[in-house]
Amino acid sequence: MGSRGEATLLQRQGQNLYGQGSWEAAVNAFTEALKCPEADIVSVLDNRAATYTKLLRYDQALKDARQMIKRDKQDERGYLRCAKALLLDGKPEKALEVYAYALKSLPKDNLRRQTVEQMHQKLQDKLLSKCYDPFSVFPYEIARMVVDHFDFRQIVAILRVSKGWDRFLSSMRELWMRLDFSGARSKIHWSSVLAYIRRSKAMLTEAIVTNLTKASIRKVLEYISRCPNLQHLEILCPFGSEAIYELFKTSKQLKVLLISAETSIPQSTLTKLLSTLPKLERIEIHRATKSRESDTRWPSSLPNLQSITLGTTESGVLENYVPALYIPRITDPPTNPFPISNLTELRLHSNPQIFVPYPPSFNPADLPKLQKLDISGLYVGGEFGLPASLQFLRIRGGAAIEALPFTTQEQRPLHLPNLETLIFSDVPWVTYVTLLAFIADSKSPLGVLHVDSCFRVTAATLVAILREHASQLRTLNIAHIMGIDDTIVYVLIERLEALKVLNLSFTDITGVTIKMLVDARAAGNKANVECVYVKGCEGISSDAIEYGRSRGLTIVT
Repeated sequence: MGSRGEATLLQRQGQNLYGQGSWEAAVNAFTEALKCPEADIVSVLDNRAATYTKLLRYDQALKDARQMIKRDKQDERGYLRCAKALLLDGKPEKALEVYAYALKSLPKDNLRRQTVEQMHQKLQDKLLSKCYDPFSVFPYEIARMVVDHFDFRQIVAILRVSKGWDRFLSSMRELWMRLDFSGARSKIHWSSVLAYIRRSKAMLTEAIVTNLTKASIRKVLEYISRCPNLQHLEILCPFGSEAIYELFKTSKQLKVLLISAETSIPQSTLTKLLSTLPKLERIEIHRATKSRESDTRWPSSLPNLQSITLGTTESGVLENYVPALYIPRITDPPTNPFPISNLTELRLHSNPQIFVPYPPSFNPADLPKLQKLDISGLYVGGEFGLPASLQFLRIRGGAAIEALPFTTQEQRPLHLPNLETLIFSDVPWVTYVTLLAFIADSKSPLGVLHVDSCFRVTAATLVAILREHASQLRTLNIAHIMGIDDTIVYVLIERLEALKVLNLSFTDITGVTIKMLVDARAAGNKANVECVYVKGCEGISSDAIEYGRSRGLTIVT
């Protein structure tokens, strides 16, 4: 008998055994049939897959069904067998996916395509009958609380679930008051933004403009500028400074304006924005530039302005120009009302390609309500006092001609009764004198102290001050300080009982410090440090780190 006849005989034998309930024997017969060169492979696999399902061996049935699909994607039997095996295995959602895939693969003229369509529709209806639309079941208040847990990108994805969900979410106008494309995975076209704004009925209050196609930037900003209730605007993409002014000079409700370093804003445009936006409370310009004096005029009154952030890559000051980081100061004698007397936050950052200390145009002491001062790359000296209202002071880089350039003309000690956070980072002029004035003499209630990369500060002088005057410290950063070792850390643990976070990166500590910190946590009368930074500490082994972490100490490497 030829191989074709042998395969047919074995297949029939297997079918007979299947009908008699001898499923193991049937599987053997079908397996032998598949070994014959002339066997109808798809048909035999179909028979064997059916037999496997009787034996509850669904994985093997699926394997055969997938082999059928792989051999002939236009044969509906593979899809039907695969879906049936999944259904019997309790995976109806997977089976529905197989039916859907089959409808994409099978040609329109396939005689049994209609069977697949019917099976797909029947299963889909069955699954839907067991589901309830939460937005139709929950009270509106509960549904609204659920939606509040989703971010912008998730809400956009939910819109695509169904027309009903689209209608429901679109009806929540308050949901569409904030536009934020910062989490977009690809560039956004202006038409998507327009659809969003329409859902808000043009009542948008907040917009974070980023991740747009280049051709869409102007249109998007134009659409946003037409929203009369706009209060918060962040432009994180390149655009012209004058165009920004022309578009948003009539946004009378705007309270926050942030423009990233991708757009240069000269002082002349900055002052025009301040003059035309009466409710502005916070402005951030991350790439400010100089302007001619004749083109720049700060408004005489800015009663609502509380926060200014300016950054620049320019260096130096030119005659007849207003510098990029210009901030008004009180003249002596005063000739005009001081426009920024209500300022509570001020950040000025100079970052030129070639470092040149940036001379400030203002005196912080002129700002009686200032709570937060953050400066980098500035020259500190001359008339540069610190107001007693200060709660946060950060100085990075820059220069000064003395160790304590903040004293007043009367040379009185610093008076900072509200200062809770003091950060010196890579400041070359900070010495023992500086720290003594801030930590001891000023009577500041410091809870956070960073003395990072200040090369004129030694471990011995730092500890001498801390052990006597800083018992309330909760966070201490002494990274890159020369001479910090296990002995120094021991003194800190003994005296700073409130300490929770300790940054010892790039110091000479060893695993002994890790053990001391762990032991101190159990002692009760020593520092209970919860987190320690040890990046660049070559004397600490991986075993010491593992030991500390196993005892509940958070170690950042």
